[in-house]
Amino acid sequence: MATLAVGIDVGTSSVKAVALKRTGSGYALKSVGQADIRRSEFHPEESPQAIAEAPLRALERVSQDSAFSRKPCAFAVSGPRVAPRLFKFPSIPRGEVEQAIRFEAEQIIPFDLAQAALDYVLFDEAMEEGKPVMEGLVVAVHKEEVDKRYVLLKSAGFDPVVLDIDTLALANAYSETEGLNERETVALINIGARFTNLSIMHGPRRTFVRDIATGGDMLSRAISEIYGLDLPQAEKRKREAVYTPLDDLEGGGFADEFGGGGGQTEGFGDTEGFEPIDEGNEEYVLLDSDQTGFEAGDTMTDADNFEASGQTQSGMDAAQRISANRAVLADALGDLISEIQDTFKYYINRRIIPRVDKVKLCGGTAKFPDIQEFFAGQLGVPTELWNPFARIDVGGVAGKYPPNFLDELGPMMAIATGLAMRQL
Repeated sequence: MATLAVGIDVGTSSVKAVALKRTGSGYALKSVGQADIRRSEFHPEESPQAIAEAPLRALERVSQDSAFSRKPCAFAVSGPRVAPRLFKFPSIPRGEVEQAIRFEAEQIIPFDLAQAALDYVLFDEAMEEGKPVMEGLVVAVHKEEVDKRYVLLKSAGFDPVVLDIDTLALANAYSETEGLNERETVALINIGARFTNLSIMHGPRRTFVRDIATGGDMLSRAISEIYGLDLPQAEKRKREAVYTPLDDLEGGGFADEFGGGGGQTEGFGDTEGFEPIDEGNEEYVLLDSDQTGFEAGDTMTDADNFEASGQTQSGMDAAQRISANRAVLADALGDLISEIQDTFKYYINRRIIPRVDKVKLCGGTAKFPDIQEFFAGQLGVPTELWNPFARIDVGGVAGKYPPNFLDELGPMMAIATGLAMRQL
């Protein structure tokens, strides 16, 4: 078993890398790396060739750290050419499982399995109407997607040896650092630039996953429309909004997508009247949309309650800032909220899970101001920012970085962390 392992997360907007070492008490961080990928939407001054080479250049910058270069690494893929599907069939002898799962996959995977890499995991055997049934998750990834990522990593000086998918790497990081009890259901939501990875973990051995085709780019587009900015300016303001309210920004300084907050509400439970549609579509689950419960005029904090006699002007200013952030979030992420709500209902209505107990947000966009309160209010589930580094020993490398750097960077590193743990 390896004692040092590397995970490389190649996203849409950045490359993230984590090197971990197994210790007697868990894991220790040995190095961390991050490099932005310049994209045409936000860098129109770049040539088409420079944009095409941007992922490779970002990986090359990360590989300058000797902790990553030429080291065996785990990598992952996500998106429409990754097809995770649940399966269930009557209990059969173990020797027949693989053939049965392949037959099942041919019925439910939306592309030719001859062009796919296929793997599966079995959950604990369950009882249904007094008879044992086998349940699990099968994943098919189009080989072109795997080959493209493999060649990219090799070209940048990495040695890719383990393939995963983003949603399962996310779940792996959580189970290894936080753990789950048998009755707990946790939804992990990693908000990337173009895709959001959703992993629902019910107990330590059951995971349900989905990629949703929307993410932090929608925040930039909402800011562009609401404030009349071009996309590069809007992207810059989105990142700066963590430190300076949207309405106060004057275009100064650059900052990464860092911010904070938290929320507590009652659990998700209203599932009456829900009906799924078109489960055979290429999307993992396509479901009816529900109202998110947020109207255009709503705010997280009611300005009418801020009377001059009872509250300071700073309180009013805070309410206005929350309202501005909430308006952007509702405009940008309303569809994402609906997809997540529908996914929760899908599993609850089929009694696959009893409820969702809590939500953990990660990814760069998870640091946008007031987003945790927004998700908690919309989903009706306690929502917190999740930093996988909080349960990892970072003492050996903390001195290499500015104060609080690892705390701020950690929520962006969940997938890379889970990938590194796959090798240990």
